[in-house]
Parts: sequence; structure tokens; C-alpha cells
Amino acid sequence: MALHWAKTDVPRYLNEKRARKTANQLRRSTKRKIANALNRQRLYQHFGQKSKIVEMLAHNSSQTKISHKGALVFKLPEHFSVIDNPEQSVGSLCALAAQMLPRRISSVSLDQSGLKVYDLSANGILDILVDELSIEARRTGRKLRWRGAYPKDPTIRRFVQAMGVIKRLKIEHEYPEPREAAKLELFDARSKHYIRALRPKYADKKAHVTRAFADHVNRCLQRVNRELTQDARSRLCQYVGEIIDNAEEHAGMFDWTIQGYLDTHTSTPVCEISIFNFGKSISETLSSLPEDSYTKTHTKKYIDLHSDRGLFRKNWRKDDLYTLIALQGNVSSKNYSEYDTRGNGTVDLIEFFQKVHDECSGGSRESSKLEARMAIVSGSTYILFDGKYRMIPTANGNRVIAFNAKNDLTAAPDANYVRPIEGVMFPGTVIGIQFSLKTDDSQVVQSVGESHDQRSDD
Repeated sequence: MALHWAKTDVPRYLNEKRARKTANQLRRSTKRKIANALNRQRLYQHFGQKSKIVEMLAHNSSQTKISHKGALVFKLPEHFSVIDNPEQSVGSLCALAAQMLPRRISSVSLDQSGLKVYDLSANGILDILVDELSIEARRTGRKLRWRGAYPKDPTIRRFVQAMGVIKRLKIEHEYPEPREAAKLELFDARSKHYIRALRPKYADKKAHVTRAFADHVNRCLQRVNRELTQDARSRLCQYVGEIIDNAEEHAGMFDWTIQGYLDTHTSTPVCEISIFNFGKSISETLSSLPEDSYTKTHTKKYIDLHSDRGLFRKNWRKDDLYTLIALQGNVSSKNYSEYDTRGNGTVDLIEFFQKVHDECSGGSRESSKLEARMAIVSGSTYILFDGKYRMIPTANGNRVIAFNAKNDLTAAPDANYVRPIEGVMFPGTVIGIQFSLKTDDSQVVQSVGESHDQRSDD
């Protein structure tokens, strides 16, 4: 019986074995490179020649003249907050998008040195612009240099390092030190429209994101020795999921973001939440419905009544009324009869906010210091919630918040709470929430998301 040549010519056997192994590795590596190249090509095809989001924001900018020659400089306004300063914040972001449109950009400088007030929503939209421009540069093979100046306020600087453009650009050596980062709670999830087009099953991400977001809220509460009940957690997942569903089904674009931030270095930690999407505004969705649709018929009676009474004026428009009506219980473009219950996601979120506000203000509506606020910006409409006006059930069981003394949708709302944004339009919807956390005992975590008859009377 002849011996295997591996025993008769060991050097030759080992050389050929190594050669086969190297060839297999090269073949697998080549396949991976080809697959990655094809994936990038498909991704860039869905992304487009230019960022759709940059184009949408730029379209709403009043700035038409390009003021840079390849070196873009953006100085953030002192009050960079959608909740506190929507006109200037959204306006500056739209202006930045307009400056991003030319392809000849070689460097970007973000000057945040004058930043005094910020919120998570304004920062989140800026993050998206940074991300979109970076992808666009990679798509065209351009190198893009980034530079900037930090805010002087150490709290805001820490935010920029942990959650702002530093994190977005993955400049790891500028991240907060581990000891500093240990006192922060961060959450950041985005569904990108071009990824969804490439991977339809990516839609399954929603369930994972809502659970992870509820866990984030729980971790924030645990910082002050509280936690969500299991029922409250499941309800939070439910109505955040409904908000995402509304964003995907109504806006016409699968691009949404959920972010959360808590900094416990401060004496009174403020938990921030931001949920925003790009696409149609709330008003555009409702106003474009067929005239004979159930929801359009339901909303039209309010439009006609306000028109007949001459209530519409410069600071109260049809778009604002459409947006306000959409916040009411059981109002959705996907409802086809009075028995449909779509549209409660935002209502539930508002009630959650109201409970948080009660907690932060000690249950007093007359609290001089408003420690919990929520704002919605959709299209060119701004709506502020600070607990003064409440979501109240009517005789037929529907929940209504009209932002006026009588809680009457047939009357104009308080212009301090529902108003147009002058000269600015956001292509989509932004929901921003801020509430402070206290260390004293509270029942808010037991009541969040629970119905009235389930709450403890303690």
C-alpha cells in the first residue's frame, strides 16, 4: 500500500496546503469586497446624488445666496432650542442645509462658542445634517475636514462631546472621560430612509427601539431611585410605537429619530427626549386627504366654523388648526369611521407629559417654575405644553386639548401656546420634551401610562 505523499514529501505537502489556504482566504476576501461594494452602490443609489433631507431643509430656507467658497462656517445661535426658540433654531438649520447644497465643500467649521441654551431636538437635527453631509462626501469620494469651537458652558460642552457632533463624527479622543460619562444616560436611534429602501426587513427595528427607549427612560428614573412599573413600561412602548407608525404611514418618508439624554452632574438633572421625522407635516397630511374621507369630513367642520366666524388671521391659520385637531383623541388620517381609534399615540404621550409635569411641579398648575415642557413643531406650526392647558375627556369620552379657557375647539387657542413660526417651515414633525428629576418620593412612575381607575389614591 502506497504511503500518502504527505508522509513522503512533507515540505511539498505543507507548501501546497498553505497555498490552498491562502487562495481560499483570498477568494473569501474578494467575495466580501465585491458584496460590500455592491451594498455601498445600492445604498448610494437609494441615498441619491444629494441628501434628500438636506434638500428638504434647504428648500425651506430664505437664504439663497451661497456665502462660502468650499469652506463652510456655521455659527450656532445662542439659543439653539426648538422648544424655546423655534424660529431661529429651525431657521438656522435650514440656512445651514442651503449652504450644504453645493458639491464643492471641502471643510466645515461648527462654531458653538456662543451657545448658551440648547435642546436635544435642535442638536438632533444638526446631527442628521452632519451625518448626511458625511455620507454624501463618502459617496463622491471627497475628503471633508471638520473643525469647530466648543461652548464655554461646561454642561453644554459635555453634551456636545457625549451626544453632539463629536459623537456623530466619532472623534473618540474628544469623548467625555469614563468617570464623567458614567453620570450620563444616552439614547440615540434612527431609521434612515435609504437603509429602509435597501433592507425592507429593517422595519422590525421599531419594536427593538421602543423597548430600548423604555429601558432608557427607566435608567433615567433609577438615577433618582425610581422605576417604571411593568404596565407603565409596556404602555410607553405602545404609544411611542404608535408615534413611529404615524411618522411612517403619514409622512411618506421612512426617516425618524428618537433620542434621550440625562446629565446627572447638574444639581437638578433634566431628562430630555426628542422624537422627530422628515416628510409631510401634520397639516399637509390632513389637508391632502380626499374630501369625502371620514377624517377630512370631521376636521372640515372646524375649518368651516373658524372661517365663518372670521377667526383666522396672521397668527391663527388653517394649517395651525389642522395640526391642533390632529392632537385630539381618535383623530388620524387612517381612521375610516367613528369607531376607529388610531391617533391616540400623541395623545398618550401628552398625558404622559402631563403626569410628569404634575410630578415636577408638585401637582400645582400655578407653579412659578415650569420644570417640565413639551413642544411640537410640524411644518410651520408650533405648539407648547407646560401644564397650563390639559387634555380633558369630554362627555362622549374623547379627549380634547384646545389651549383655551373653555377647552373649546370651536374657539381660537391661546396664541402663546399655539402659533405659526414666522418665516420657517420644518419638513416633518418634531416632538421635544424636557422634565427635571427630583430625589423626593413620588408616585409618578406608578401612574405613568396607567388609566385613571388604575391609579393608587395614596
